[in-house]
Amino acid sequence: MMNIYINEQQLDTKLDGETNLGQVLDEIQKWIESNGKYLRHFTVNGKELNRSDLNTVGVDETERLDLFVGEELDVIEDSLWEVDNYVDKVGSTLVGRDSLTEKETEDLKEGIPWIISMIQTTTKILNLNLTLIQPMGKGKNVEEILESLLNGSEVLDSTKTIETFLEDLRDVKLFLMDLSTRLAVMRMDESELIEIITRFVDDKEKVIKDFMLVNENFQSGKDHLASEILNDAVGRLTGLMSALVSVQTRHSELDWQTLAIDEKKLSDVIGQLNVTLSNIASAMEKNDIVYAGDILEYELPELLDAFIPFLSLVLERVTV
Repeated sequence: MMNIYINEQQLDTKLDGETNLGQVLDEIQKWIESNGKYLRHFTVNGKELNRSDLNTVGVDETERLDLFVGEELDVIEDSLWEVDNYVDKVGSTLVGRDSLTEKETEDLKEGIPWIISMIQTTTKILNLNLTLIQPMGKGKNVEEILESLLNGSEVLDSTKTIETFLEDLRDVKLFLMDLSTRLAVMRMDESELIEIITRFVDDKEKVIKDFMLVNENFQSGKDHLASEILNDAVGRLTGLMSALVSVQTRHSELDWQTLAIDEKKLSDVIGQLNVTLSNIASAMEKNDIVYAGDILEYELPELLDAFIPFLSLVLERVTV
């Protein structure tokens, strides 16, 4: 008799005429998804099998079927881990090459769209705008990188095209690391998320000062130090944004879209912040220190001043 386990807990159920594991899995998966969960992976008699193989495995020849179930974020993290491994594998395979085999080309035609699909799914859940995110802090945004990656994968017939493709792949790798960080924030307890927002509000003067310090160091020729301060400050701001999105998601009963102060909406301020950060990155790419300095010293502090009251209002709403 076959025993079925979900997350190491034996399932008390009887088969309803199913004769192979494919049929069994289909029915159980429907039940899992009806409960808002997702199937992460499974094993048959302790071994991992492909889904397509299950239709040929009879129920009577199976002693134990293990199903591992998780939340939506679990599935996303699993998929991102697979994507990350795939990116590493492709990268190590192509380094130093000037052409691909026919099979490698065909594999990429399937693999690259899969990478793009997974990233788009994840960023949709995290409410991210790919056009405003530049993994290197400059250069192409993620949407442009993915488009370039897809186009580049179709013609990899020289050292130059492969090197360009690998550059895009490295940027994707950086963005995957960023996504993992954002997902980690979403997994935090609400008290931890509130602490992130509270700390940002309490340290607002220091946050603004750090951005202004970036400009001061650029002006005095300390580019390396300025870049370090900028990366750290932007990192804190990114963590804050992720915490804010997570809090909003957990409190869907509140109407976040209409949250406003003096007729200015929170969503508009966040949009302006993202655009401003993108403009800073663009100015840095062009080595336009004057323009970047003006943004850091005048525009960004003003936006942060407008942003802080919204954070206080968010804290007030969710800690009542």
